[in-house]
Amino acid sequence: MIFTNLIQTNLRTNQFGKQIEYYQQLESTNLESWELIEEDYASNGTIVITDNQYKGKGRGNNSWFMSPSKGLAMSLLITEPISIEDAELIPIATGVAVARALENRGVVPQLKWPNDILIDGKKCGGILCESKVSKSIVQKMVIGIGININEKRNDFPEEIMSSSTSLSIEAGHSNQRELVCAIITTFLENLFEDLNSSIPAWENYCSHLGNKVTFKHNDADHTGIFKGLNEKGHALIDIENETRSFQSIILK
Repeated sequence: MIFTNLIQTNLRTNQFGKQIEYYQQLESTNLESWELIEEDYASNGTIVITDNQYKGKGRGNNSWFMSPSKGLAMSLLITEPISIEDAELIPIATGVAVARALENRGVVPQLKWPNDILIDGKKCGGILCESKVSKSIVQKMVIGIGININEKRNDFPEEIMSSSTSLSIEAGHSNQRELVCAIITTFLENLFEDLNSSIPAWENYCSHLGNKVTFKHNDADHTGIFKGLNEKGHALIDIENETRSFQSIILK
């Protein structure tokens, strides 16, 4: 059970999280968020959160595993129009907010391009931002966040057990999911005041800055050195002494 009053008690925000929609079970918090937006039910900064997300989405066709009553599955709704330039930086800012929240809870987090949250080289979370654009403006955005909080090692499916972890495993104790949600939301609202500041902050958490990376682009495999982010938040990769920018790639 998630207690929304505990989230709001720990928030230090002006707008984000003032409206919270809690569900015992959801297919996906992002999916429910879009339904609330279409029904004109949600204000800007609304949090949609569930105790059991049983069909969480990752990038592409990937799924996201969450153990019922142990993980954190939430979405933050942006219902006010924002520029495409700002919207491109929101996934970067969200990664920084999550990393800072995990750091606040006593672990050393890392970020992997474009949306993975790591602790000790193992995945403990991810981010999925979805937008609706018209007239060259992002009219609505849903920021989906999934974090393994209190999962134990044997909670994970066997196929991802060796590559996954949780805040509890790494910190050595359980954590209140409501508090983690509030800390993430507070950090994220602060970053919205200056989204450009999230770029150097993201690079400070990057697990592969200056390292060789491989990825697929235009149906071809590429290898290069990850150099950081440009002013748009796109990945900069040095390939054969030429630095190229990529807006949307997934590192292997």
